[in-house]
Amino acid sequence: MDTRTLLRALQEVEKRAELVSENDVLATYVEVDSLTAALGQRDNGIIFGRRGTGKTHALKYVSETERTKGNRVVYIDMEQDVGSTEGRYADPNLSISERATRLVVDVLSIVHTQLLEAAFAGNIKVQIDVLDRMLDHFQEVLIAQETEHENTRTDRSAKGSTVDAGAEWTPGGLPKLKVGASSTNETGREDGARTRQTGVIRHRIHFGGVTRAMRSAIEEDTARRFWLLIDEWSGVPIDLQPYLAEMLRKLFFGIPKVTVRIAAIPHRSEWRIVGERGSYVGAEIGAELFPLLDLDEFVVFPARSREEQTERSLSFFRALLFRHISTALSSMDEEPPESEADLIGSLFTQVTALQEVIRAAEGVPRDALSIVGRAGLRASGSKIGVTHVREAASQLYTTTKASKLNGIPTARALLDRILNDVISGRKARAFLIKQDQTEHPLIQRLVDERILHIIKRGWSGKDKPGERYDVLQIDYGCYVHLLGTTSAPQGLLGGDDSDEFSTVMGEVEVPDDDYRAIRRAILDLPSILARIA
Repeated sequence: MDTRTLLRALQEVEKRAELVSENDVLATYVEVDSLTAALGQRDNGIIFGRRGTGKTHALKYVSETERTKGNRVVYIDMEQDVGSTEGRYADPNLSISERATRLVVDVLSIVHTQLLEAAFAGNIKVQIDVLDRMLDHFQEVLIAQETEHENTRTDRSAKGSTVDAGAEWTPGGLPKLKVGASSTNETGREDGARTRQTGVIRHRIHFGGVTRAMRSAIEEDTARRFWLLIDEWSGVPIDLQPYLAEMLRKLFFGIPKVTVRIAAIPHRSEWRIVGERGSYVGAEIGAELFPLLDLDEFVVFPARSREEQTERSLSFFRALLFRHISTALSSMDEEPPESEADLIGSLFTQVTALQEVIRAAEGVPRDALSIVGRAGLRASGSKIGVTHVREAASQLYTTTKASKLNGIPTARALLDRILNDVISGRKARAFLIKQDQTEHPLIQRLVDERILHIIKRGWSGKDKPGERYDVLQIDYGCYVHLLGTTSAPQGLLGGDDSDEFSTVMGEVEVPDDDYRAIRRAILDLPSILARIA
């Protein structure tokens, strides 16, 4: 296979799944048995994962595979299809009830429009008048705030009188008497009303006849299954998300043929608001809405052994590159490579260059495609080597990750402290942190920007089984410039990995009987935060 042709095709590879055409979704998707099985479950559920881990591609894969089976699919991108969430739904001048009502009605309108278009096209067996009745009921959708009203009335009256008396002398020396009197009488009434909020503010969503019309439309359809796919859930303002979840629960969860699938970022999602006496608005995770898949855990390829994990990670990324580049070549009217081995041999100088791509991507497919594309530009027509990969990874980190911290000085200061403590101080590239501290907003921001990567959750040692830790790895781009120097990290958590810790693409084996080694690897987040405050 001609290397120059492959390098040109690399620049045609689409890095974002929302831009991939419907025809190419199946062609570029890498099927993994456990992942495919989770996506196809009938339960209403959530696909969790950071940006770039493949949530959109997974939903589009479900969409296309279910359509080929003759099932009904409604796909909604919450950032693209419902307008400007910042402008329409995050306006501070509007009440939360008004903002939430707008959001719910807009989502319902998208479902209605897609069903109506399918009905007119003859692709769905539903009576048009049923869909029209649904539209008539949209004005009944209301998110109301329960308040307490108070009427007031004040009566007032006042009466008074005054008498003035005095005397003065005339020029003739005679006294002159002067008397004056006045009185006042004032009455009035004031009426007013005011609204007083007491206790916890409670909201209720009233759907009127929409529920009946929606159920009737879906049940009349001859399709065996109805899939509602919600992408970019975390693009909705977080205070409105429970109201959207409430809509899904009331309108769709009770219909047996409906499956709802949501793609969301974990720490940017809110599913319910708890009220008094156990009441709530939204959906209950684990009872009504199930976490089906965490792509953050999937992309580190957990396995029973280091050898198995190495093979799984190489197999996945070889297939990822083969499928995307083959699709790009077809669009260029070029012949695709005969096999994955043919592609890898023609594109990279040696297999270590591909392994360096996997290491640099930290398991994130979007980052892997971006790094290979940038490395291809640096190769200037020749095969991609390790040096090209490292240069590309450094540029990707600088331009797309580190730059996002420019407006968040505390997050940048925290990252600098972590790099100084972990990489410079311990010659390590990962650390342990108490599990409750992983939820700190600054840590979550660094995780969200793919600067820190959670590679193991909930580890506990035999010495202190009650204490649980997460293992976080620092992004490859933070230390790639140190590789080959005396300042480069010497192991995952410092020292010789073969003695203390071992890792392959994220799987971590922590020694249970060497607590001193563990203590050296623990990051003291409160102490660091106190120093940067």
